[in-house]
Amino acid sequence: MLRFFLILLLCALFAACSSDDSTALKEWFDDQKIATSYGKDYDEIEISLMKDGSVLGHDSSAFMVSSFAALGNANNVEHKLYFGLKVTGNKLDSVWKLKIDSIFYANYYDGEVPEEHKNIKAKFYWLKEKETEHDTTWLKFRKPFSDSAEISIDSFSISLPKDFLELKIAKTDTLRLLVGIKLLTNNAVLRIAPPDTSNIHGLLRVAQKTQVGNCGDLCLHAGVRESLDVVFEIEKNKIKENKAIVFAQLVLPKSSDTTGSELGKPVPVYVYSDGNLEDYRVDTAFVKDNGHPNLLFWEGDTLKLQVTKNLRRMPDTALSLVLRLGNPMLNPKSFSFYNSSNFYSRPAYASYDFSTAFEGSKAKLRLWYAKTD
Repeated sequence: MLRFFLILLLCALFAACSSDDSTALKEWFDDQKIATSYGKDYDEIEISLMKDGSVLGHDSSAFMVSSFAALGNANNVEHKLYFGLKVTGNKLDSVWKLKIDSIFYANYYDGEVPEEHKNIKAKFYWLKEKETEHDTTWLKFRKPFSDSAEISIDSFSISLPKDFLELKIAKTDTLRLLVGIKLLTNNAVLRIAPPDTSNIHGLLRVAQKTQVGNCGDLCLHAGVRESLDVVFEIEKNKIKENKAIVFAQLVLPKSSDTTGSELGKPVPVYVYSDGNLEDYRVDTAFVKDNGHPNLLFWEGDTLKLQVTKNLRRMPDTALSLVLRLGNPMLNPKSFSFYNSSNFYSRPAYASYDFSTAFEGSKAKLRLWYAKTD
């Protein structure tokens, strides 16, 4: 029934548009407060942060490595790797050769391992385990490591410490081990593909644990699905209630400092309201001339966020938004934020402090109203 109604409606609209007199159609749009046209002019009002931001959604629990993993630290985000081994009647491998995440290195480094990923200092931890635990229990890593040593990782090749290699294994015994690795070199992240027994003898499983440090209440990290919740105060009398809002943008001052951009690539800011992603339709000519306005670590001194959906249904004087950082953008002058091919398939571990944008200055809200005359 609904499909039949939609077909009739489309036919009626086509007939109205095809006729010489489209007054009836225009009146219908006007009644529904749908824009028939709008200009380049907009109203601009100042708004201020009403509630300090709070970070949402980051989960620091360890998880099994599936398609790719990260080892290292950058921009206040640290990744550690854990290996579960079961070795019977054989000596331990003296060298582990981790496999690189070929997709990541093909995208960013033309398949080559950069110099900063060679001769990296790391800490190697190990612990003898009495039994092979279930994955969910093992991932909690309740027992402290008994031994550790400093090692060097050179182009994903790890020479294991002497004390670890001297662990005795009788021909009839089984040695169960938990091994942990963390990088000591700062601002370096290795991306690896899931290792297997061809790389590490006796390997059972690999896990990653990611922890985010505190860099301020208004600091947001990319690559860990972290969100920032902010609420702005709006003077309702400054919004024309008898006009339909066609577009709305939140304009924030933006730092030009690229500190926090791990790979030096522009990172998009996504806006959610009531759990829904805001629209990112921006004028094509503007994007071609200036690049996309929703990007950090990119040109310009302002960040312009689309908040149209939120403003159309704003019930009171508060503008509540949830911000999230996405994967780096391949082409900052691309029109579409919905096409996944415009973005890298792997995250960059970036961080951005929004205190520059929110504290000590008022943000601006730009409103484009529908023209009905």
